[in-house]
Amino acid sequence: GKVIQIGLSNFYRLEDVVWAYDHSRIKPKVLQNRFYLESGHDVEIRDFCKEKEIEYQSFWTLAANRDAYRHPEALELAKKKGLSPEELFYAFCMALGISPMDGSTDEVHMKEDIALMNRIRSGEKIFEDSNEMSIIGNALGTSNWDTILEEEDEL
Repeated sequence: GKVIQIGLSNFYRLEDVVWAYDHSRIKPKVLQNRFYLESGHDVEIRDFCKEKEIEYQSFWTLAANRDAYRHPEALELAKKKGLSPEELFYAFCMALGISPMDGSTDEVHMKEDIALMNRIRSGEKIFEDSNEMSIIGNALGTSNWDTILEEEDEL
């Protein structure tokens, strides 16, 4: 066989991601990392991934960020949007250009998550503006979470 695509996982230092990219003949197309506060939510790494067209996939997305999507303002926004807090957080991640990896083993939750992802991929805007995004983003605890925020008209 022939390798046509590679991916990276658990690369939490930008210099390691850059080194792997610069020293590989076949460039990585995917990076899978835990999306959490202790890594600064990988802001610089996500910026590099966007620049190099590497898909950033997050895991432990919900488990590591409960404070953000359970924040009182986030709960209010989720209710207003007719979404669960977890669905709202997945929508937030997708608006940032993150592909969240769903670790659910609950069939109902998986179907809800797939339905949400299909809605977003079909062009539905979950967030009306960056102010709505900030409700969750500011609760993350990472001051520069919005460094690579997609254009507002893509939210």
